[in-house]
Order: sequence, then C-alpha cells, then structure tokens
Amino acid sequence: MEVDFNPGRSLTTGGNQPVVRRETSATATDNTMSFDQTSSLQQTLKDSSTVRPEKVAQASALVADPSYPSDDVLDRLAGLLAQHING
Repeated sequence: MEVDFNPGRSLTTGGNQPVVRRETSATATDNTMSFDQTSSLQQTLKDSSTVRPEKVAQASALVADPSYPSDDVLDRLAGLLAQHING
C-alpha cells in the first residue's frame, strides 16, 4: 500500500457517504468540580526547570517555516502510519 500526503486535497467525501450517528453517552449526575490537585500541579510547575530561550527560538523558527516538515517527511510518515494502521 502506498499513501502520499496531499495537503491540497479536499477532505469532502461527497453526498453518497452514509451518516453514522453515535448515541450520546449518559451525562454525569454529579456536576460539581474538584480542584484538589491544582495546588500540586502549581507546585510541580514551580519546581520544573526554567524555559530555554534557544529552544523556544528554534521551535518558533520551525513553526514559521512553511516547508517544515518537508513533503518527503510527511509522505514517509503517511506510509508508516498506513502500514501500521491495523495492528
């Protein structure tokens, strides 16, 4: 099986696809929220290492680059996912 990544391809399937609706799950009877772990999460965040500006700059540059990741990388990734989709 060969799968090519095609970002310009329309994802519409046309009118001949059947619509499958899932039944809604039962809503929770208890609508109260608990924020007991918030203080623990805040302490973990405070204890974590500081932000590395060089990594933020690198990530920002990659996000701004319209050719990242390359079409070749996306094609290879699509092929890998297609090979392992059923198991």
